[in-house]
Amino acid sequence: MRALISGGTGFAGRHLANLLGQQGKEVIVLSTGSLQPQAGITYFECDLRDFSAVQRVCEDTQPNEVYHLAAVSSVVESWKDPRSTFEVNVVGTYNLLAACLPLTSQPRFLNVSTGQVYALTGEYLSEDSPVRPSNPYAGSKLMAELLPYQFPPEEQTRVVTARPFNHTGPGQISDYALSDFARQVAEMEAGLRRPVLATGELHLKRDFTDVRDVVRAYVTLLDRGRGGDLFNVCSGTARPLSSACDVLRSLTSVEFTTQTVPEKVRPGQPPRVYGDPSKVKAETGWSPTISWETMLSDLLQSWREQVRQQLQVVH
Repeated sequence: MRALISGGTGFAGRHLANLLGQQGKEVIVLSTGSLQPQAGITYFECDLRDFSAVQRVCEDTQPNEVYHLAAVSSVVESWKDPRSTFEVNVVGTYNLLAACLPLTSQPRFLNVSTGQVYALTGEYLSEDSPVRPSNPYAGSKLMAELLPYQFPPEEQTRVVTARPFNHTGPGQISDYALSDFARQVAEMEAGLRRPVLATGELHLKRDFTDVRDVVRAYVTLLDRGRGGDLFNVCSGTARPLSSACDVLRSLTSVEFTTQTVPEKVRPGQPPRVYGDPSKVKAETGWSPTISWETMLSDLLQSWREQVRQQLQVVH
């Protein structure tokens, strides 16, 4: 069984590649990022905007499964360069679909979208909730959800769409709130930062799932999800960001305070965003297994290791 992952060197992609490798599958990774050789994984440096290059890799490898994770996924970056965001996330998705769906191996295709496509109402968001993307990243993802309908019906039914909500875990960069919190705590422990956690608005409630549960959902969806359908991937619980600070306090001996700083505040944010995972649970049997506390503990530990390695380089 050959599984192709676009964006396989990214945060979720690395966890997915590890999971598929553990299942004994041959893993093929497409990426424009730095390629770090790993046993059992074949890497191809390939820009999804280059259809000829994408088609060549897909025809040569004939995957049985395709996981499409590659994207410009930062909201901030999407505002800085909307055109590039649309080129990568829309044109790149079309190119991968066009290269993979006609293959003789007839692969199942997981198109990873985002929970950000929904209108920000503060209500419990199901797959039937209204959509109204509020940034170029989310807009490009909603456009990409429509692309499978441009292919023959028999090919459309091999595409499953996932709408993941916020997820974090070991290895996430600090551009995202919980990973940023954990990095700062690890730096406090190492004496690199005073014991003040710089934050955005801590009253905001968000739906977080551990990345290891999220990639397990992706595999389960491709195996059991109804083709041509879409599924939320989320916990169904909205937690205030202040709760993450409380858990991190319980995991460290550093007595830190919090301080809201302007550069971390994003205007116009809804007070609560959370999704309904009942459809994916009912149709595939998936549900999150990693607790809120374990997720944050593992995230903090991964940052402790990174800080330790950085200090070793300095000294």
